[in-house]
Amino acid sequence: MFDAVVIGGGMLGASAARHLSEIGYAIAVVAPPEPLALENHQGPFGAHYDVSRSSRTLYIDPVEYELSKRAHAANSSIEQFSEEKVFFGQGHLFVAKKEDDEKFFTHFSNSSNSHLAKIFDAEGLRKQWPELRFPTDFIGLLELDRRGMLNPRALVAAQLSAVASFGGQIFSSSASSMNIGNHCSVKLVDGSQLEAKKVLISTGAWSNSSGLLPKRVALKMKTEIVLLAEIDSEETKRLRNLPVMHYEIRNSEAADIYAVPPQVYPNGKTLLKWGANTLADRWVNSSEDIDSWYRQGNSDQIINSVKQSMENTYPGLRVKKWHTNRCVITYTSHGLPYIDSLVGNKVYAAIGGNGRSAKWADPLGALAASLVVEEKWKDSLPSDRFKVIFEDEETDLADRKLLKERNCALGGT
Repeated sequence: MFDAVVIGGGMLGASAARHLSEIGYAIAVVAPPEPLALENHQGPFGAHYDVSRSSRTLYIDPVEYELSKRAHAANSSIEQFSEEKVFFGQGHLFVAKKEDDEKFFTHFSNSSNSHLAKIFDAEGLRKQWPELRFPTDFIGLLELDRRGMLNPRALVAAQLSAVASFGGQIFSSSASSMNIGNHCSVKLVDGSQLEAKKVLISTGAWSNSSGLLPKRVALKMKTEIVLLAEIDSEETKRLRNLPVMHYEIRNSEAADIYAVPPQVYPNGKTLLKWGANTLADRWVNSSEDIDSWYRQGNSDQIINSVKQSMENTYPGLRVKKWHTNRCVITYTSHGLPYIDSLVGNKVYAAIGGNGRSAKWADPLGALAASLVVEEKWKDSLPSDRFKVIFEDEETDLADRKLLKERNCALGGT
């Protein structure tokens, strides 16, 4: 019998599994591999099928800032289990209109925090990064002494490699059901049965439809599209030293930009990444709807409407071909994952990345692992920030708006 079974081998599940196995827990991780072909895949999908994510570290909220510091401190311990670089890049740049983020810019420009970041006015942005162009009333904040990005595939692979090195077992078949008695019994699709004293469920967007939760939790799932510009070697050389960027663009067809400098993808193409909230975004609920989106969702519909904002930001950008990637973001009621007990001291949850699980994966996994082991919250971070909210409770999820809903609220269509 295992001490614990972790169901879900994504960014949160793999990280929690490493921390559990590292302290000597006998664990099993239910972690189906990445599909070879999305269109034919019949099991769950992961949100980490990519080569880059932002690892922004500066936040005003003390809990978010502490998670960022813990994540940064864990980098070297993770990379020792990886065959490739997990954390890299030239820092992180946040660009916005000053009055829209006045509190943020003021916080990190005061004397006690000025060593963490450098502020650039419009002219400073132009001089420092002539490859980029922003409105003249926008300013920027560059985080100092940070790598700026991570490879989510490599992060998950490193955490699972650590699990194996500490004696944990990894199962490639997905979980189909769970029974709770004197102990927990998890049945896999291939017919295997895993017996454990405890179970940690980290199944992301599929959590409520998985049949594994004793009670549905409050979640809202949104389709996410990333625009990718395929570029040649000359463009790669010109743009490769740019920082990862968050850009609070004012555009009715693309918002909340995060941009990544050119990266080589597994198919050999070099792609410039432009993640955005778009008019094509929609809410998805059922596993069938989520599966269909991953398999054959029409993400290319945003190319013509969104590429203009990218071309405006990278003047003279030469693109060989435009591509898109699809993902799903899982939102919780309070904006941080549900890391909590679901059934006494037997079943626990680590669910809901809110689009930020990559950068905080390791400390979030550590929080979940600690809860499983200690059977109560012992961390200095406040437990109420991670408290599970069930679907039948009053939540703040209705306040989350798609871009088209936000446009309507501002008088647009």
